[in-house]
Amino acid sequence: MTDQEWEAQNGPLSPSEAVTRGLCWCCTGNGKLYSAFGGQQIVTPCPEKCDNGKARP
Repeated sequence: MTDQEWEAQNGPLSPSEAVTRGLCWCCTGNGKLYSAFGGQQIVTPCPEKCDNGKARP
């Protein structure tokens, strides 16, 4: 998988679209973030500590 394909797993939603759908604005419902840096593909938990991708009340 290329770095671009890896990062595409973050989803196509904007933060406002995610909130409208009841999802976390940061991870758009994934519960984690995908990034690539220095040739490494990285997965990190959502820094907003959302409820598995759902927006916190």
